[in-house]
Amino acid sequence: MIAPAPPGGVAWPNLHPYWIQVAVALPVAAVLGFVVRAVGPRVGALDHPDAELKPHERAVSYLGGLAVAGGVAAGIATHGWPLPLGASVALGGAVALGLADDALRVPPVVRLIVQVGLGAALVLWGWSPDTPDGFLMAVPYVVFFVAALNAVNMVDGMDGLAGTLAVLSAAGIAAVGETATHHRPAMLAVCLAAAAGGFLVHNLPPARLFLGDNGAYLVGAALAVAAFQVGNSVAALAGATGCLGVFLLDLVLSILRRLTGRVPMHRGDRSHLYDQLRARGRSVWGTLAVCAGAQVAFVAAGVIAANLPKVGAVVVEGVVWAAAVGALFAFGFVTARTPARVR
Repeated sequence: MIAPAPPGGVAWPNLHPYWIQVAVALPVAAVLGFVVRAVGPRVGALDHPDAELKPHERAVSYLGGLAVAGGVAAGIATHGWPLPLGASVALGGAVALGLADDALRVPPVVRLIVQVGLGAALVLWGWSPDTPDGFLMAVPYVVFFVAALNAVNMVDGMDGLAGTLAVLSAAGIAAVGETATHHRPAMLAVCLAAAAGGFLVHNLPPARLFLGDNGAYLVGAALAVAAFQVGNSVAALAGATGCLGVFLLDLVLSILRRLTGRVPMHRGDRSHLYDQLRARGRSVWGTLAVCAGAQVAFVAAGVIAANLPKVGAVVVEGVVWAAAVGALFAFGFVTARTPARVR
């Protein structure tokens, strides 16, 4: 729904139809956060610190994804259950895969196969949104779905970061849906933004609850599905996917870093974008502010691009991403630089 534009003015998105979803999803996620914080130690669902990849100070419950999932589900349920079967399978499967990975360390090849399968299920079972070129874009959609899952998981390494970026990305996708497509397909994005906000009650520094792989995969899957739902044109799809911003930028950085350093793609490290900002002397809150500011810029560019003609949208997103990747090289982020403490 679009608010009427004043003479000579701009029509701004009117998100008031979703106030019920926000009013339900945010508190449900926040309350469930307290529940899973208590349950985690009792069932052994704890993320323990180590000397290499997990430099936090104490063991923390990694069941935050269940709080986000509960918030998202409760928000959507206020409007029945409008998600198609494929989207439901993709979201539920992402949580299940993440829980298995948290508890059992699923081998990378198996993890990738399952992620591809979930992306295929999303495309093949109940694909309801109108999308450019229909099923001709099935393979790129599956690739993007898998990329989104892993991009969020990579960013989830500093208190408050993945949750904050998720709120901004989801809000941007909702704005794209309201301004560019005019048929209000933004409920999932709104519910995700609200549920991630409820999760942040427990995850802002110092974190008392982690997303875990279960939450990172859920957030990535939900952002991908939400982007596909609003992306019924090339411009809208370009803008919506661009709203993932820092998530995808860190994925690109990780790929470039591994290619230049000849490091296997599946091996974890502590040289992500936020790690390198910390290594350059920024505090946790300062790093969070820098990443959030960058995400706001990506989201703003995405919303603007979504409301342009196809060529204009592609040019805007192309310029933004060329500048972002160029900055990674110019400021030395492609070279590994690891801080002593991140969380």
